[in-house]
Amino acid sequence: MNRRNFLTTTAITALSAAPMTRLFTRGYRPAADPKLTMLRGNVGYYTNRGGTIGVYLPGGMPEGGVIVDTQFPDAANTLLAMLKEKGKLTQFGVLANTHHHGDHTSGNTVFAGLAGTHVSHERAKQNLIDSLAQKGEEGSVALPSTTFDGSWSTNLPDGKESISLNYFGKAHTGGDAVVHFENANVAHLGDLLFNRRFPYIDPEAGGNIVNWPNVLKDIRKAYNKDTLFIFGHAADDYPVVGTSADIKAFELYLKSLRRYVKKETKRGTSLEELKKKTTIIPGAPEWKFGEKLRDVNLEVMYKQLKR
Repeated sequence: MNRRNFLTTTAITALSAAPMTRLFTRGYRPAADPKLTMLRGNVGYYTNRGGTIGVYLPGGMPEGGVIVDTQFPDAANTLLAMLKEKGKLTQFGVLANTHHHGDHTSGNTVFAGLAGTHVSHERAKQNLIDSLAQKGEEGSVALPSTTFDGSWSTNLPDGKESISLNYFGKAHTGGDAVVHFENANVAHLGDLLFNRRFPYIDPEAGGNIVNWPNVLKDIRKAYNKDTLFIFGHAADDYPVVGTSADIKAFELYLKSLRRYVKKETKRGTSLEELKKKTTIIPGAPEWKFGEKLRDVNLEVMYKQLKR
C-alpha cells in the first residue's frame, strides 16, 4: 500500500510560530485517490492530505460513529461526502484528536458540530489554543469540549464498541493520546509513530525526544500482540497500519539516534558538522526518508543532550 499523503519537504506549511517549526518546512500533498479502508470490527482509516484519520462506522446506524483526527477542511469534507454517499452516518458519537498539529485538527470544524463529544488530552487542547493564537487564527479551528489527564473512555451507542484515550507521557508533543477501539482491538497512535520516516518532534509543545522511546515501550506493554495500530504518517511505499513490531522498530530508531548523537558530542562534533556528515542513523537504516526532518531530529537530540 502506498502512503502518498503524508509529510513532504517540498511545500511550506507552518504549524505554529514556535522557533522549532521554523527550522524546516512541512508540506502536504493530496492523495491521488483519497481512500477509506476498513480493517476489522467496523474500524478503518482514511488517507487524503495530512495525518491519517481513524473511523468507526457502526453498521446500520445513522449515528454513533467515531472520527479520530480530521486532516484539513478539504480532506475532511471529502470524507464526510463519501460517508453520506454511502449512507453510512449523519451524526457521530465522538470526535477525538490525538494531538494538536494542524494536519490532524484543521478539519475539526467539519465534524465537531456533528459529534456528541469532542475529546483530547488537556495539553493537546492548550497546545492548539496556543498555536492558533501564535498565528492570529483564534476561533478558526473547533476546540475539544472534553479533556482528560490520564485516560478517558466511553461506550458507543451501538453497544458493540467502547473506546479509550490514554496518555503515556511526553513524546512527539506533551499531549499525545492513543485512541483504542477496545473490541476491535485497533489503536490509533497519531504521530507517536512515523513509519520508516524521520519524525517531527515539537519541544515547544512539550515534546521530549529522549522520553519518546519510553512512551513507545509502555504502549507496547499496554496493548497485545493482536492489536492493529494506525500510524499518523509513513514513508512512500510503507503502510499506515502495523503491529507492535513497527512500534519496536521506531523505538530502536529513537534509541539509535540518541546513542549516535551522544557519541558524536563526546567526540566534539559540532551540530553543523553532525548534520553535514549524517545521511543514515547508525543502527536504524530503514529510517531514511525526509532529509529536513532528519536534521531536525539531530538538532533536537543534540540540544537535549547538551542540557
